[in-house]
Amino acid sequence: MATLAIATSCTPVHRAPPHVTLDIPPPTPRTLLRQLALDVPDDVVPDRPVADTRIEMAAAPAFSGIARSARDAARAAECLTAAIYYEARSEPVDGQRAVAQVVLNRVRDRAFPKSICGVVYQGSERSTGCQFSFTCDGSMLHPRDPAAWARAAAVAQGALAGLVYAPVGAATFYHANYVLPWWASSLNRIGSVGSHIFYRWRGALERGLSFRQDYAGVEPAVPTRIAASTDMAMPEALHGVTIHRGEQERAASAAPVTMAGVRIHRNGAAHDPAETVQDVIVGEESDPS
Repeated sequence: MATLAIATSCTPVHRAPPHVTLDIPPPTPRTLLRQLALDVPDDVVPDRPVADTRIEMAAAPAFSGIARSARDAARAAECLTAAIYYEARSEPVDGQRAVAQVVLNRVRDRAFPKSICGVVYQGSERSTGCQFSFTCDGSMLHPRDPAAWARAAAVAQGALAGLVYAPVGAATFYHANYVLPWWASSLNRIGSVGSHIFYRWRGALERGLSFRQDYAGVEPAVPTRIAASTDMAMPEALHGVTIHRGEQERAASAAPVTMAGVRIHRNGAAHDPAETVQDVIVGEESDPS
């Protein structure tokens, strides 16, 4: 899908049949999922095209997944931060929270992996078919902006702590507002936040897929090809865990640190999610693009 080979896409990067006339019937759900490079059990996929349905703007349930270990918690935070940073670095805080919500919605959707890192790096091992284009278009080769990364990390922490960005509801897809992807007409459009337009499954697909699986709690390592070409393999402190090459861990001090106006407590100490978001909003500044 040439039109989505950009740093702000939430779809597989591959070519799909274009909609060239208005009388072409919509793809069947199985065809749509195959074109989206998604593998879904046959028993939850209807055979016929799914009709449009009225959108109910219900907020997604709060993410309440529990990581199996400190290593898994650190990986989850790192991967969600990466998605927010590379997909919405120049967006205001609402735009970043919307992207985080889509990632967490996917984790609980049967069409996607059961882990945060699995969702973010899905398809990145292929030259085409990555679900988030930044994982396969070279975006991660560039040095990270420390301030923008810290800001994204604060948004990620709030989302993992259970904060919900209600305006995007059950959205599992989005695209930049200056492109029109081939799949847009096959999904329900919810609306736009910042420079992104958000979509959800239609009808029977949503009933069979959305929020129908639990977070596994186990986070896979960042794919070797990506980790070897970025500074993600360098020591990085997240949620009180320092990640070293070879995935070694060590204990961190209990002293809180401040990132992007948010007070972060090491060793997973409790914090007030509402207070965290307020701090992010108060400290919000536009990032240079």
